Amino acid sequence: MQKSLAKNAYVIAISLLAISKLGAQNTSFNLDVVPLWHPQTGPYVDLLCYVQSPPRTQTQVAAWLQRGEQIVAADKITLSAPTPNEGAAADVPLTYQSMIRLAADTGTYQLFVAVGPDPEKWDTLRGRIRLTDGLQPRLAPVLLAEHVGAAQAERLEFNRYGLEVRPLLHWGDHVFTASDDVLRFYSEAYRIPAGKKAVLTYALRSAERGELRADLGGRIKIEAGQSVQALQGGLNLSQVPSGRYQLELTLAVQDMDPAAFPTQSISFFRWNPGEANEYARLTVDPRWVELMGEGEAARRSVSALYPIASQTERISIESLAQESAADSLRWRFVQQFWTKRYPGEALSQAGAYSERVAEVNKRFSSKAVPGYATDRGRVYLQYGPPTLAERRPYENDAYPYEMWQYNTLDVTNAPYQINKVFIFGNFDLASGNYELIHSSAIGEIQNPRWRIALQKRSYIVGDLDQTGANDGEKFGSRIYNNMFFQSGGNN
Repeated sequence: MQKSLAKNAYVIAISLLAISKLGAQNTSFNLDVVPLWHPQTGPYVDLLCYVQSPPRTQTQVAAWLQRGEQIVAADKITLSAPTPNEGAAADVPLTYQSMIRLAADTGTYQLFVAVGPDPEKWDTLRGRIRLTDGLQPRLAPVLLAEHVGAAQAERLEFNRYGLEVRPLLHWGDHVFTASDDVLRFYSEAYRIPAGKKAVLTYALRSAERGELRADLGGRIKIEAGQSVQALQGGLNLSQVPSGRYQLELTLAVQDMDPAAFPTQSISFFRWNPGEANEYARLTVDPRWVELMGEGEAARRSVSALYPIASQTERISIESLAQESAADSLRWRFVQQFWTKRYPGEALSQAGAYSERVAEVNKRFSSKAVPGYATDRGRVYLQYGPPTLAERRPYENDAYPYEMWQYNTLDVTNAPYQINKVFIFGNFDLASGNYELIHSSAIGEIQNPRWRIALQKRSYIVGDLDQTGANDGEKFGSRIYNNMFFQSGGNN
C-alpha cells in the first residue's frame, strides 16, 4: 500500500508520511487534506482520497478528528476498484477517487487516517490540522481541477456553489506533459466586507529562477458582501517552459493592509514536449553513440540516469525509455544531460557514471529488474555508497532486510542532512528485490511502523499508534539492536 498525505497552509504538522505495502495487494493511496468553511455549518475538512488498486479489490479508509482523548468527528468508507473495461488486462491497477467530510468547531485537532484492506492490516497517517472560521477575508486552499467535460465516471466530482469541480488526480506533485495542457484551479473567498471591492490575482512563479511570471496569470473580480465566493480560473501552459512552478493566488481587498492579503499557492511540474525539438537540432558527437550503443543498450543508458535527474528530466527519460523512442533522440538527450552539468568533461563524467551503473547492476539486479531500477540501486546512485550497511538476509521471524546509514547527504534542492537511514525489505523472496520501506532523509518515504512491516507475518497489532520502536520482547535483539546509533532503534 503506497500512501501519502498532502500538506497545505492549514495543516500545521504532519507526523507520518508512510509508503509501504499491505500484504500482496498492489495498492497506492494518496490523500489531499482541504480545510474549508460554510456560512451555515462552520468549518469542515474534505479528505480527497485517490486510490490505485487491482480490479475488484477493496480498500477501507477511516478518518477522525481528535482533541486530547476525545474524538469529535469520524467517518469510514469502503472503496471498491471498478470493473475493468472489456479486453483490459485483469491485473492492471485501476485509478478512482472518493471523499470523506469531517465537520468540527474551530480549533486545532489531531487528524488520523487509517487505510487498508481490512482493520487488522490498517496503516495510519497522522497530523495536526487547524480549522478556522470565516469572520475575516481569507482564501481556501487551492485545488487543481480537471475539465468537467471529461468522461470519467469513476472520478470524484462534486458541486461547489453552482460550480462543478473535479479535483485533478495526482500521485505526489502535479505533472503536466501535454502540449495543449491547461492549468485549471479552484478556490473559495470568504467574508468580503460589504461595500468593499476585491479581486483575486494569480500568476506563476518559477521555482528554479524565483521570478514571478505576471504575464502567465490573470484576475478574477469578486462580488462584495458574499459569505462565500467560488473561484475558478485557468492558464494555457502551451508556452510555459519545462520546470517547476508555483501557482500563487492573492486576494486583494479594498482598504486592507496589503501585507495581510490572504494568499494560497500550489506547486506543479511542467514538461513541455515542444522542447524535445531542441534535441533534434543538436549535432551528435559520435563518441556518445560509441558510449551508449544502440537499441536496448541506448534505452538502458537513458533509463539509468533517472536517479540523478531532475523532475523535468525524469519525464523526458520516461518518454525516451519507451521502446518506440528513436536512438537519435536518446543520444542527443544524454549528450545534453552531461554537457549541461560538466561542459568541459561531459564524456569522462558520463563514463565514470556508467561504471557505477555497472557496479550497481552487478550488486542489486533481481531476476526481472536491472540494478539501477531497484530501490537500492536508485539510492546508491543518487546518494553514493552508504557509510555503514547492515544486511540481514536470514531472520527467524522477519522478512530479509538491509539498513543503510549515511553520515551526510548533500542533495540539490534540500538542506544539508546528517545521519540519515534507509531501510529496505525483501517481501518477495522469489525475486530477491528489496524495496525501500522507510528513510529518515528529507524527500524519502517515512514509515515509523517499518519494524511491524518487516514482521507482519507474525506480529498482528490492533493499536494504530504502535510503531514497534520500543517493543523489544516482540521484535527481539536482532531487529531492535543494530550498529547505528540513534537510527535503527529510534527512527
